[in-house]
Amino acid sequence: MFFLFQRSKQLQALRQADMFAPVRVADFLLEKDPLFAQVTLDDDELRLYNQVYEQITVDAPTPDLVIFLQAPIDILLDRIRKRGVAAERHIDADYLASLNDAYTRFFHYYDSAPLLIVNATEIDLAGNAEHYAQLVEYMLTINSGRHYYNPHHNQSRG
Repeated sequence: MFFLFQRSKQLQALRQADMFAPVRVADFLLEKDPLFAQVTLDDDELRLYNQVYEQITVDAPTPDLVIFLQAPIDILLDRIRKRGVAAERHIDADYLASLNDAYTRFFHYYDSAPLLIVNATEIDLAGNAEHYAQLVEYMLTINSGRHYYNPHHNQSRG
C-alpha cells in the first residue's frame, strides 16, 4: 500500500508540473502497479489494494512513451545486489522470476501508449553514459506503436 500511495503523490506532482516543461520522466507506470501487488500480497491485502487502486487511477495521465527494460533473472539479481538497497536485499530468484513473468505478460498486451521494449542484458544505463545516450537517441525516433531495442543489433546498422 505504501508504494501505491507514493505513486498517487507522484501522479499529483506530474499533473501539477510546469506545463511548459519540454520533458517529464517518471520511473513508474501506474497500470503495472497491480502486478507487484498480485505477486506480493495475500488475498485480504490484495482486495484492499484493489479498492484503493480503483480510486487513485481515475484520472491518471497517459504517458508519451513507456519503456520496458528486459534482462535475464541472474543479471537482474546481480544488478539488485550491486545497488545495495536495504529493502531489496532479500529478493530471491523465484520471486523475481514471478514478477518478471507478470511484467512480460502485461507488456505483451500493453497498447495504451507507445512501448519500447529494451534488451538490457548487455547495457549499463546507470553507469555508462554512451549506452544511455544511444537509448535516448533511439527513443526520440518513436512516435507510436511497439518498438524493440536490441543495442548490438541497432549499433550494427549504423
